[in-house]
Amino acid sequence: MLLGDGHRSQNNFFIQHSSEREDYILYKKDVLEQITRRPVHVRRWETKKGCHLISIEPKLIPLTRVLVNKLYRNGTKTITRKFLNLLTPQGIAIWFTDQGSKSFKKKNGNVRALEVTLNTYISKEENEIIVSYFSEVWGFKWGLNRSNGAYRLRMGTKEGKRFLAFITPFVPESMLYKVQTSLNIMATT
Repeated sequence: MLLGDGHRSQNNFFIQHSSEREDYILYKKDVLEQITRRPVHVRRWETKKGCHLISIEPKLIPLTRVLVNKLYRNGTKTITRKFLNLLTPQGIAIWFTDQGSKSFKKKNGNVRALEVTLNTYISKEENEIIVSYFSEVWGFKWGLNRSNGAYRLRMGTKEGKRFLAFITPFVPESMLYKVQTSLNIMATT
């Protein structure tokens, strides 16, 4: 969750979504409560512009403090192999659901390819650490794609379908649209 939509708050973190994603954030709340064995605070409010938001924040316990400190070295988010080694398949699924996307490439109106991206938007060096991690630990081959002055990870059709099939069992029902690849689903994504 820290690699995805988690935001640092001193030695802890919080996650915030619009109320339209309430099912998804409550799923994350349940996961955090299972991991920390403590209740997770939920806060709902409306912005001055009328947006309804919901956030969750776990209790500050040694585990959350250690994880935040491991990821935010010297106050800056820094992805290391040591941190990545803590990931589980469920953690990878949440990271992708937060920061990943898929698109269908068309030619003459027909779908000809699937592109899967993990929108990390960090340095080439940090992305190379992630690429090595996925290859060595999980057997997935990501490539690098330069976008918006930074880098992100990219997979083509065959590897993308294999990766999405791997994480699908860990994706909550409200977010399945992010991992479905059938053509009849394409019209709704």
